[in-house]
Amino acid sequence: MAGLEAIDPRYLPLLDRACEVLAGDDRVRSVEPGGSVRSGTADRWSDLDISIVTDPDHHDRFIEDWPTWVGRITPTVFARTPIAPFIINTITADGLTVDFVVWSGEVPDFRPPSGFAVGLSSTRFGAIGDALEYAVAEQLRGLSGPFISMLKRGEHVKHLTGVPHLLGLLTTVFLAETGRAAPGKQWNHAYTVEQLDAVAALPPVRATAEDITAFGLGVARLIVERSKPLFPQYDLVWPADLARVAAARINDNLGIDTADWLN
Repeated sequence: MAGLEAIDPRYLPLLDRACEVLAGDDRVRSVEPGGSVRSGTADRWSDLDISIVTDPDHHDRFIEDWPTWVGRITPTVFARTPIAPFIINTITADGLTVDFVVWSGEVPDFRPPSGFAVGLSSTRFGAIGDALEYAVAEQLRGLSGPFISMLKRGEHVKHLTGVPHLLGLLTTVFLAETGRAAPGKQWNHAYTVEQLDAVAALPPVRATAEDITAFGLGVARLIVERSKPLFPQYDLVWPADLARVAAARINDNLGIDTADWLN
């Protein structure tokens, strides 16, 4: 992974064209690559972020005029500002993704928030042990309640929306096993081959009661069995009472005995 030399070479003329078009615009102070190209983490599949710094006195007018200057840079099949008023997402006729990020005055010193984010939680934990404790408690809470209720209601499509959350919990356990830093956009380097194989071996998940049950319990078992030996290492107390309640609820409501790994 690196910078401009790593991405699809078809992006290079687009960057040159953006610099050419905007160099003559008195509202613009600078044009340069941004995103993964700027940080040196780009690869063959990265898109192109173009960072534009405007004169603050003309910033709003430049933003309002975005269809004009984007159109001069490249024809597009998609162009709009869905993320924020200063980010213009585009797709060219060749299928290239170019995002224009427009800053007023200067590019801020943006630093990603530190710590470990678990699942879909907006909470970040400064220590992996705290994140691990949360991940296990959240998994057991889910087994005791939402996992059962959504199965009983037949809400299998809604259940699928929670799959990223479950995998987030599991990958937190993986990080606790390896002691590695939380990954950014590219995950594979943060996990071992054995860990990736464990995820690949999970049952397929589709919007049926049988598949949701098999997948949900498969993830839960991985989380529980891999977390138990980690808790003493991080000076944590295993939530045995919560685990027993989850096992009893699953047995009473779904007729599935999980006591061999939950208790």
